[in-house]
Amino acid sequence: MIKNENYGMIDFIFYTFFIIISCSIFLLSVGIKNEINETQLDIRKLNSSFFAHSDEVKSLQSSRNYFTSYEYIQKTLKKRMVSVTPETLLISISE
Repeated sequence: MIKNENYGMIDFIFYTFFIIISCSIFLLSVGIKNEINETQLDIRKLNSSFFAHSDEVKSLQSSRNYFTSYEYIQKTLKKRMVSVTPETLLISISE
């Protein structure tokens, strides 16, 4: 009789640990799955933000290239600057 009760206690402890471990594994897998879904959503948001901002960057780069171009500078300064020719000086040194 004592052996039967002892096996019953061992079975109870075994099944209790089995249930606790099974629930822990299930909860961890659900938690990890939720983290993966959140991370994928963040990646999608960052990609869409990247593509939205890349268009703005391209337009700003083209504006920068235009404003630093030789043609733009020449056209802008053409009205403001007057070209001056230097006077020629003749220096004669007599000995």
